[in-house]
Amino acid sequence: MTGRPGRYIIPWWLSTKWKSRREGYNTETEGQGKVTILIADDHGILREGLRGLLEEYDDLAVVDEATTGVETIDKVKALKPDILLLDLIMPQMGGVEVLEALAGETVKTKTIVLTGADDDELLARSIQSGAMGYLLKDAAASQLVDAIRTVAQGGCWLPPGLTEKLFRGMAKKPAGEDSAKLSLLTAREVEVFKLLGEAMSNLAIADQLFISEHTVKVHVSRVLEKLGLSTRAEAVKFAIRAGLVQA
Repeated sequence: MTGRPGRYIIPWWLSTKWKSRREGYNTETEGQGKVTILIADDHGILREGLRGLLEEYDDLAVVDEATTGVETIDKVKALKPDILLLDLIMPQMGGVEVLEALAGETVKTKTIVLTGADDDELLARSIQSGAMGYLLKDAAASQLVDAIRTVAQGGCWLPPGLTEKLFRGMAKKPAGEDSAKLSLLTAREVEVFKLLGEAMSNLAIADQLFISEHTVKVHVSRVLEKLGLSTRAEAVKFAIRAGLVQA
C-alpha cells in the first residue's frame, strides 16, 4: 500500500516564498466579508506556513489554530469558522473522527481535509463523513486557495488525480461478517488496525501516527477485542482477508 497514514509531506510553499494572487481575484463574494478559517494540524511549522500564506489574501482570515482533534471540535463550536482546514492524523482524535463528531453538530462550518495521508480508504471515509474538499499537503498553494474559495461558496473540491482514488476507496468494502465487525472500529482504530495488518510493531505504529506507544497498545487491545481476535497474527490474516492490506 502506498502512502501510509501518517506520512508527513513538507509542502513546497513552506520552503519557497509564495507570491500573492490577491489582485487577480474577482468573484461575487469579494467585498462581502472575509472567509474565516480554522487550521487544525499538530505540526507547528505547517500551521505557521499556512497562516502566513492565507493572510496574503484580502478575502481570507485565519481566526485560530488547533493542535488536537478534541481542541478542533471545541474551537469549531465556539468560533463557527466558515472553513476548517483539517489534518487526518492528530493526537486524541483522528480527522475522520472529528468529521463524524461535527456531523452531529448544528455548526455550518465546511471542512477541507489537508493531509499527507495519500490513502484511498481515508479519502473515501473523509468524503463520506462530511468533508467538502480534500487536498494533499504537496498541492500547489493556488489549489489550496481555490479550494477554500470554492467550498466557502457552497461547492466541493477534489483534484482530478484523486477522483479515481475516491472510487477505489469506496469500492474497498469487505462483505458479510468482516464488514460488520470493521464497522465497530473508530477511525483511529482503523488506522491502527491497517498498520497492525502490515505486521508493524507498536513502536513503529506510534511513529507513523505520531502517538505514544502506550496509546497504540490500548488501541490494539480494543481492536482485537472488537474483531474477536486473540493474536496479532490473526489480525494480519483478517486485514488481508478484508482487503485492507496486500498479502
